[in-house]
Amino acid sequence: MPNANTAWKSDNYKFVGKSFDFTYANRLNKMLAVVGEVDSNSIDYELTGMGGYGEMLPYNGDLNFATQKRGFKTIVTPGEFNLSLAVGYKQAKIDKTGECRKVGTRLGQSAAMTVYAHLLRMFSGAFDAAKIGGDGVCWANTAHPVASKGDANRQSIVDTEAGTFSNKISTNLSVSAITSAQTAASRFITPDGLPFLCDMNMLLVSPELEADAAKICGKDAKWRPHQNPQDGATTFSNPVPDLQYMVLGGGKDLGFTGKQWAICDASLMREVVKIVYITRPKVLRSQLDNPLKDCFTGYCDFGVGWGDARQIIFSTGS
Repeated sequence: MPNANTAWKSDNYKFVGKSFDFTYANRLNKMLAVVGEVDSNSIDYELTGMGGYGEMLPYNGDLNFATQKRGFKTIVTPGEFNLSLAVGYKQAKIDKTGECRKVGTRLGQSAAMTVYAHLLRMFSGAFDAAKIGGDGVCWANTAHPVASKGDANRQSIVDTEAGTFSNKISTNLSVSAITSAQTAASRFITPDGLPFLCDMNMLLVSPELEADAAKICGKDAKWRPHQNPQDGATTFSNPVPDLQYMVLGGGKDLGFTGKQWAICDASLMREVVKIVYITRPKVLRSQLDNPLKDCFTGYCDFGVGWGDARQIIFSTGS
């Protein structure tokens, strides 16, 4: 039971917590179109890429036992983050609900933007040769190994006989560049040698390319006819119907910048690109000795990572 000096704090938490949950979810929902979420109770999480057993073999009376062709394993190690804010007795007394909601909103925004910033850094780091994934190269690379042949000490071993593939180009954003990338993706193979089935239906662009993306995709990603530039009159159909776009950048050098863009399969992205939570963002109430201060702490324990590169093709721009 709170004593008379701290009774004013008893109703604050419900206002803070509700506002926190709403703000966090509202801010991060957009990114969940191309990023999945997973909860874990381990100190780290093994994010595996695509793999399989290949084609079935003809039956001649004996069983054909499968040999798995593996993708690569990426270890994601979540870390803890927190931020605290205090509500004073006078603030709460004058406008308890308003002040507590403001605290919840601000902490929720900080939590969402922390996760969002880590995701943007992961995408901007795709072009950084020093930021390697489970296959031993950076996410945007011209020489991704196709398959591994197992692992040792939780590190994947490259199957050099399986070959490599490229998911990095250097062309300016245009309809022809998008269709060329889509064609290249259709020629990818899975680690077990089968055709890589994908639907490259999401365009990711820098803030600088948003206007160009809107022209290509049209309003609400609706298919629009384009005028033929050769005769100025004839129209032809846009070869990338129902393509959607997302701006993936902001702030100072977060996410894509300049002419950088990518095309991806949104559904497959959610399977192999993850936010790994040990503790999802939440608000905790801290005990303070000061009877005139009520303290709330936003807390989360998470990490981000990618487990495959086939489902996205990056471009640096020319």
